[in-house]
Amino acid sequence: MVEKEIVDSLKNLHDLSKAINSSLRIEEVMEMICSKTASLMKADKVLLLVLDEKKSFLTIHSELGFKDNELPVKQFHNIQSFDHCIVHKGTVITMDEVLVADEHQSLRHVMPFLFDMFFAPLEIQGEAYGLLGVNGNPHKFSLVELEIFCSLGSQAAIAMENANLYHKLHETFLHTVEALAEAINSRDPYTGGHTKRVSQYVMELATALKLPENTIESLRLAAILHDIGKIGIDDAILRKSGALSENELQRMKSHSEIGARILGFVDEMQDVIPGVQYHHEWFDGSGYPSGLRGEEIPISARIIAIADAFDALTTDRPYRKALNHKDAVQIMADTAGKHFDPDLFSIFQSCSNFS
Repeated sequence: MVEKEIVDSLKNLHDLSKAINSSLRIEEVMEMICSKTASLMKADKVLLLVLDEKKSFLTIHSELGFKDNELPVKQFHNIQSFDHCIVHKGTVITMDEVLVADEHQSLRHVMPFLFDMFFAPLEIQGEAYGLLGVNGNPHKFSLVELEIFCSLGSQAAIAMENANLYHKLHETFLHTVEALAEAINSRDPYTGGHTKRVSQYVMELATALKLPENTIESLRLAAILHDIGKIGIDDAILRKSGALSENELQRMKSHSEIGARILGFVDEMQDVIPGVQYHHEWFDGSGYPSGLRGEEIPISARIIAIADAFDALTTDRPYRKALNHKDAVQIMADTAGKHFDPDLFSIFQSCSNFS
C-alpha cells in the first residue's frame, strides 16, 4: 500500500511539474500552480504568497477558491523567518508560525480562514521565495503526501522564477529593439518618438479588437520595426524639408521592402514581416509596394497603417503643423474605406485616446 502511494504521488508530482513548467507566462504559471495544487492536495482553497527581495513581507500573488471579500489584506508585514521548513524537508508550517503575535491577532478577525491552512515553503537553492498554502489539517496527510506537497512548492518556485526571468529578458529585448528603431527614426528630425507612439496606438487598437496574445506580440514587434527599412534610405531624402522628386519618392517608398528583407534573415521574425512590408498598402488597392486591397492586406499592416497615419497627422511635419486629435481623426474618417479598413477605423475612433 505504501509503495503504491509513493508511486502514485511521484507520478502526480511528475505530471504536475511538467504542466507547471510548460509555460513561461507568469500569470499562466501562477494559475496552473494553484489549480494543480488543489488537485494534488484535494483542497478547495489555495494561496500563493511571495516574499519581497528583502524578505520583510509576504504578498498574496495568486489564489484559488476565495470570494472577493475574503481577501481584504494582500500583504503581511510582521512575519517571522520560516527557513527551518527548507532545512527540514517535508516540513509544513501554519500562519501561527509565520506571523508575529500582533499581526496574528488582528488578522484572525478579518481572515480567519488563514489559520485553517497549512503551507509549504517555496524555495530556490536553499533560499525562501514564498509560501504555497492549502486549506485542511496537515495531520490528515501522510508524510509522503506532505513531502510531495513541499516538493511541489520547490517546483513552483523554480517555474515562477523562470517565468519572471523570461519576462525580464523579453522586456529587455523589446527595449533594445525600440532603441534601435528610434535610433533609425532619429535620422529624420520630424519623427522623434514616432516608434513609441505608433506602438502605443497599435497596442490599444489590438486590445480593443481582442486579438489572440501571440498575434498581439507579433503585431507589437511589427509596430516597433515598421520603419526599420529607413536605414537603407539616404539622409538627403530623409532630411529633405521640401517636396521629394519622383525618384526620391520611389526610393522612400522602398523602405517597407527593405525592412521586410532585413527581417527575413531572422527566422523568428517571419510573423512580423507582413506588418512591416505592407503597412503602406491602401484599402482600395492604390498603396504600395504590392497594390494589395481589402482583406488581402494582412491585419497587422492594416492596424499599423491607421496608427502610422494618425501619428503623422498629429506631429509637426516640414509642410504643416501638427493637427489636434479630433481634426486628425476627422481627416482620416473622410478617407476610411479608401486608405484604411473602415471596420478597423471605426474601432479606432471608439478608443478614448484617439478622440
